[in-house]
Amino acid sequence: MTDALTERREPPAGMVRIAIGPIAVIGVFGMTLGMTYPLLARMLESNGASSTVIGLNGAMTPLGMIVTAFVIPALVRRTGAWRLMVGASAGTSAVMVMFGLTDSLPVWFVLRAVLGACAVAMFILSETWISENAGEAYRGRLLTAYTSVLALGFCVGPAILSLTGNSVRTALAFAVLSPVIALVPLFTERSAVPRMESSGKAPVTALVRQMSALLAAVLAVSVFDAVTLQFLPLYGERSGLPTGQGELALTVLLLGQVALQFPLGWLADRIGGRSALLLSLAAGTVGSLLLPLIMDSGGWMWPLVAIWGGIAFSGYPLVLSILGADLGGQNLLLANTAFAVVWGVGGVVGPPYAGAAMDLWGTDGMAWSLASLWILALVAAAFTLVRHGGRALRSPQ
Repeated sequence: MTDALTERREPPAGMVRIAIGPIAVIGVFGMTLGMTYPLLARMLESNGASSTVIGLNGAMTPLGMIVTAFVIPALVRRTGAWRLMVGASAGTSAVMVMFGLTDSLPVWFVLRAVLGACAVAMFILSETWISENAGEAYRGRLLTAYTSVLALGFCVGPAILSLTGNSVRTALAFAVLSPVIALVPLFTERSAVPRMESSGKAPVTALVRQMSALLAAVLAVSVFDAVTLQFLPLYGERSGLPTGQGELALTVLLLGQVALQFPLGWLADRIGGRSALLLSLAAGTVGSLLLPLIMDSGGWMWPLVAIWGGIAFSGYPLVLSILGADLGGQNLLLANTAFAVVWGVGGVVGPPYAGAAMDLWGTDGMAWSLASLWILALVAAAFTLVRHGGRALRSPQ
């Protein structure tokens, strides 16, 4: 019994090594994408682009993700997952080179869409890679470690621009070279990349029907992520925070995402992914409803914002852990593809949705808009958990 408990608490070294590849790849990619948003906005502004144009250009990245996600399974069948990830890494580097070579605005719109296409390929395939290889006893910890490193990459990316003294040329060089670094774990861990395919017709309709509650959870987390990135600093300012503390609140929320996802993964490995997901969705709901009070809580605001951000965002890796436990091969790839599409939709519609709520109901409309989606996801997940007796998915034939 002691040996069994030790195995459950400490992942075998081989499994940790298998996880290093996708974690390293996504960390580098997160850093690259995190850098592109402020970098490309600064480059457009220096070329005289309006704020509207800068915003529209930025929207091309999630749009490229949505459009491309649909064809990822077919591309995997044609080229293989490993080759597709290598192409996405090289393609990202090439796109960043092109941003430095042309000022043509129409070309920039195309390039941002291609950047989104490369990014979604890396997200879907690296998520499937780690989910399919992770063992049941520690899947939650490995997947939350994966998303924690991704979140850390998004924090580090903008910091690089700041550390370079806002030098566009230096930051662009980092953005060109960092996707090349992702090729190192891809080549060293090539043998660990699963095939991600199966014979026969994939049960797309059955999968989507079974995943409806999980898709609702992904949508809630996606909108939460996009809305807080866009509006939390403004929300803090309108709520009476001193100048600059709204931006600091966003930083604290992101740091909470980095720090608290792994503990939720540890909990999921002990109480089950679905129970941990319900806890995460409940935290997202309560945090949104109490956000106006949190902003008035003085020094308590900082830990409360961090806890809210970390536990709420953990819903995404917890969903991935549920998928990895129930699905494999092409079914797992299709499920991750569906989640990527929903995530992209949330990124596109979330900010306008919250913005409209703020126009209708004032500053706290942002909190109410988030709470409504969290409640929907929580009810759907709870209903599915009860209806299926703790098992929300099965692999359709």
